[in-house]
Amino acid sequence: MIFTNLIQANLRTKTFGRQIEYYQRLGSTNVEAWDLIKLGEAENGMIIITDNQFAGKGRNANNWYMSPSKGLAMTLIILDSLPIETALLIPLAAGLATAKALTNRGVDPKLKWPNDIFINEKKCGGILCETQISNGIVQKMVIGFGLNINEKEEDLDLTIKEKSTSLSIETGYSNQRELIAAIITTYFEQILDNTSIVQAEWSNYCYHQDKEISFKYNGIVQSGIFRGISSKGIANIEVDNEIREFPSITLNS
Repeated sequence: MIFTNLIQANLRTKTFGRQIEYYQRLGSTNVEAWDLIKLGEAENGMIIITDNQFAGKGRNANNWYMSPSKGLAMTLIILDSLPIETALLIPLAAGLATAKALTNRGVDPKLKWPNDIFINEKKCGGILCETQISNGIVQKMVIGFGLNINEKEEDLDLTIKEKSTSLSIETGYSNQRELIAAIITTYFEQILDNTSIVQAEWSNYCYHQDKEISFKYNGIVQSGIFRGISSKGIANIEVDNEIREFPSITLNS
């Protein structure tokens, strides 16, 4: 079970996480966030969190498996209108906040563009940002955080076991999920208050600078050499000796 009072006791935020909706079992925290928004029951900075996410979503309609009572699955809701230029930085800011939180817990995480978190070259989590835009402005946004925290090797899905890890596996001890949720949320709000740091600090955690990567864009598999991100959060990928730009988020109207 996750105790929301422990999350809030460890928050150092002005807005984010002041309202938390906890569910013992939930299909997807992102889906629930959108449902609350549609019902008019969401507030800016609200966190949706569950102890057992059984139908989690990843990027490009992939599934995200979570071990009940061991992983962290939470979504933060932003209802303030955002210019697209700011929205493009948010997935990177969320990844950076997660990496900083893991560093705080004693490991050396790395980030894979656009949304994956790795420890010792194994995936331990990811970020899923979804938007609603109109008139060139992002009106609503949900940011989903999925992170393996206290899973042991036998808890990991067999299909991804060799490529996955958890904070507990890497540190050798269990971690309080509520504390990690609070640290991520606190870092995230701080970073969004000063997005000028995103490019440099995200780049410090990137482990595939000037290396070949593959990714999906508009449903099509792309590949090229990663040449870094711009100050606007755009990835520069060298494809056939030409630099092409790819956003880190899909903007949906």
